[in-house]
Amino acid sequence: MRYFKQLIVLIFPLCIFSQDFSNQWTGHYSYFNVNDIYVGNDKIYTASENAIFIYDTETGASETISTVNGLSGETISVIYHSSAYDITVIGYENGLVELLLDDEVRTFIDIVAKPTIPPTQKRINNFFEYQDRLFISTEFGIVEFNLERIEFGDTFFVGPGGSQINVTGTVVLGDSIYATTTSNGLLVAGVNNSNLIDFNQWTTVTSGDFKAISLFNSEIVVWENNNLIRSLEGTELRTLITTTSSIKDLYVDQENLVVTLSNESKVFNTDIQETISVSSTEENTFLLNTSIAYKDKIYLGTGTKGLLEVDNNITQFISVTPEGPLLNTTFGIEALNDNLWVVYGEYSVSFNPFPLRQRGISRLTPNGWINISKDEVLGVTSLSSIAINPSNEEQVFICSASDGLLEINNNEVTNLYNSSNSGLESFVADAEVVRLNGALFDTNNELWFLNMRVDNGLKRFSPSTKEIFNVNLNSVISNAGSNIGFSDLALDKNGNLFFGGWSIGVVGYSQSTGKFTQLIGKGEGGNLPSNYISALEVDRNNQLWIGTPLGLRVLFNTSGVFQQSNPKADQIIILDEEGVAQELLFGQAINDIEADGANNKWVATASSGVFYFTPDGRETLAHFTKDNSPLPDNNILDVTVDDSTGAVYFATPKGLLEYKGTATGPENDLESIVAFPNPVRPGFNGRVTIKGLTSKANIKITDIEGNLVYEEVSEGGSIQWDTTAFGKHKVASGVYLILITGEDKAETSVSKLLIVR
Repeated sequence: MRYFKQLIVLIFPLCIFSQDFSNQWTGHYSYFNVNDIYVGNDKIYTASENAIFIYDTETGASETISTVNGLSGETISVIYHSSAYDITVIGYENGLVELLLDDEVRTFIDIVAKPTIPPTQKRINNFFEYQDRLFISTEFGIVEFNLERIEFGDTFFVGPGGSQINVTGTVVLGDSIYATTTSNGLLVAGVNNSNLIDFNQWTTVTSGDFKAISLFNSEIVVWENNNLIRSLEGTELRTLITTTSSIKDLYVDQENLVVTLSNESKVFNTDIQETISVSSTEENTFLLNTSIAYKDKIYLGTGTKGLLEVDNNITQFISVTPEGPLLNTTFGIEALNDNLWVVYGEYSVSFNPFPLRQRGISRLTPNGWINISKDEVLGVTSLSSIAINPSNEEQVFICSASDGLLEINNNEVTNLYNSSNSGLESFVADAEVVRLNGALFDTNNELWFLNMRVDNGLKRFSPSTKEIFNVNLNSVISNAGSNIGFSDLALDKNGNLFFGGWSIGVVGYSQSTGKFTQLIGKGEGGNLPSNYISALEVDRNNQLWIGTPLGLRVLFNTSGVFQQSNPKADQIIILDEEGVAQELLFGQAINDIEADGANNKWVATASSGVFYFTPDGRETLAHFTKDNSPLPDNNILDVTVDDSTGAVYFATPKGLLEYKGTATGPENDLESIVAFPNPVRPGFNGRVTIKGLTSKANIKITDIEGNLVYEEVSEGGSIQWDTTAFGKHKVASGVYLILITGEDKAETSVSKLLIVR
């Protein structure tokens, strides 16, 4: 009975045909950390952390495949390509298996969904193809997959008594299947034995700790311990190669055996003679994860430089990696006029930047990616908050949560401001510990930011004179050291600044009067769900949206709050599907809030993905999660909207995604009005977008006879119409007139829209 239970472990495959999101989304993944590579059909199949690319060695072209094309976004452990079936197989650390077949991704969750296997023991270690069977080596045993029928077969638990053990690889030689393990040595069984699920059919050839197994020169070759490559002769192992440092990977083909060390790739021929060795040098520095030899070239899979192609003379190191940002661990992002800046520094919920990480900076332009390496940031760590100078977009300032303020001009880091050369302050005596956050430019092109754990916690910096103006916060934060961090800073249309942090609620500062105000406490206090403020956003109606780890609030009158003795924020009440009143985003941990060009709100959460609301928050336009979108994680750390294009960018711990939004910022005139889709064809159930609007423009939509069917005043540069007559019923087929009048009524525009039902 026990064997029957093992037999049915994976007999009913759980296959999901993944959705392609490329029409609406773009994945900006980093391909510079290569986990695994495989060669076949003149192509190099390359797995980065959670996406893959296929490099054609003949044409030099690369194709990228990511969550946008249907991949899961989980961490990849191994990649393989079956030339016989033209199937690319991807294995993941969590046990997921995905197939790229006929230009679509098929996801198999059989292993992930199996409750009897601990979640920490489901890693896919290796693939080996034999006839129509693919043997999948995992941390719990061996799984069969039929490549012809595209389905799972049997599962073999080959440990003592049928226990689960870590199998690092399998090969078939003759009529025997060999398996290496990390704790139970080298095992063998008859490959055509119909009862392989019986652990008694597997016998131990030799004991040992084996990391991998391959076939080379018609022999079994194993990687044992950390630095031995040995061949199997009968039941004895003969040492072929001994390395002086730990081996990272082993790869073989018909002609070459390639041993990868952390900083060197060694290629051996069938006589086990070293033919080529490529080492990291001062001129070409790299850290390796894997490497292969193919057609007189060596391909190095590195940890930070992607895939490098090296000729046999070792004279040229060519990167064949698709362009992209430096890392997938995006933390802070900021967009302006079709440019996006990305940083990777981080701090904890308690604003602790340790362990300090020195990382580079990335910029996405209309011409592609520009990367500033970690060696070019003047030793600065924990880069977190970005401000682009609107009067000089080539000048960018980035706050460090540890080291001060970094200045970039024309893609070069030019200055670092800290307590030794500016008015910035360190909270540690005789040390440069300058923790900054929340940078933004005001309407006078002056830079404001927050200096943590010092009395003069709010500062204004002049990019032209380099002078700093200090605002003392003692009247609202009596003990600067007790407020261990500032989170966000926002500016309203009247020049009032609002900021939050660890336990201070929301603090407002009026530039014109020097007055402070503070929303703090629950209920009869400031009506905040938490005094920890994680996000602030002033929308196009001059309302302050407040995000906390426990929910959302709105301050509707940002100017009047300075005249109130006990100011309060308001929650947004909505009706659920059953008509019961609910607080919007009750209990949700909010990381960021952004208003787009139509004043709709993007709200990023720590565990529920991102929400997209109407301007008042009472209608959900979209809710994107890992399950229904290409987002690789439900923890959305940051959001930014490019008003010039409508694009919305999402920073997650596993990669950067772009959503092709339609809400743009207001234009200066009505000369570029566009309505799309136009015509509206049968079957279209979405919204028509009208863009190119000025602020506060009046939009009327009438039928050809002049009957009004819709009217709205624009919040930003675009509106969306659901093609109903004031929300009641879908309008009929016909030509509709879009009549637009500017706020001052001096400028008008007329467009036509065709609707076909």
